[in-house]
Amino acid sequence: MTVTELKERAAALVAQVATGGEQVVVTDGTRRLAILSPHGGPLSDRGLAKAELGFDPAAGQVGTPGGREVLARELLEAGIPVADGRGPLDEIYSAVLCLCEDKEQIFREDIRALAEEVLADAPGRLRLLALTIHTTTGMPATAEVTLQLESGPAMRRQQGDGPLDAAFKAIEKLTGVAPTVESFAAFSATPGRDAMAEAVVELSLGEEMVTGRGASTDSVTAGVHAYLHALNFLSSPASR
Repeated sequence: MTVTELKERAAALVAQVATGGEQVVVTDGTRRLAILSPHGGPLSDRGLAKAELGFDPAAGQVGTPGGREVLARELLEAGIPVADGRGPLDEIYSAVLCLCEDKEQIFREDIRALAEEVLADAPGRLRLLALTIHTTTGMPATAEVTLQLESGPAMRRQQGDGPLDAAFKAIEKLTGVAPTVESFAAFSATPGRDAMAEAVVELSLGEEMVTGRGASTDSVTAGVHAYLHALNFLSSPASR
């Protein structure tokens, strides 16, 4: 929709997005200007006790059946139902336990963002194995990216105008796919100095347009995950 239409319908559209409706793309008639996506919001987010999630090293607990059940319930309430049993729920739970080691406080938005990241990677052929960034004031940034491709692990080092630009260029060289970044946004998904960062990127390639989301305690890594998430939805990216 156009900016004028957004002004006229802003309240209704924000309410629609906030209740889990489809995202809204705002344009000026030619260019995409912004994307409104559902977001829980750090101000109203509820913290979770790590012990609830089965993480209590002092008591010798790092992963419990009860914590796994709490996670499944939280995912269901967040609108991300995951079937019980081995598979995605186990992967998400393992990621949550790792996050418990890294963060002082865990929020529901952390859980949602992390679950979306794990589920987004599941069907994709491209996976981030390692990311190293080097930046020096006044000098181009350098990114060293290692991906899991269909043919196996591969690494590429590239320079760019910033860490994300360098990382995206490295991914382009590794995959042989060079989409156009139509829009990119990164924001804090949870409060605190160690907040979970979330990124949203929109890529286009020919007639295809895809949107990817990524999350991490590091904003650059979140951006790379979002880029790969989107790239996985383009036609056979790893085989080109």
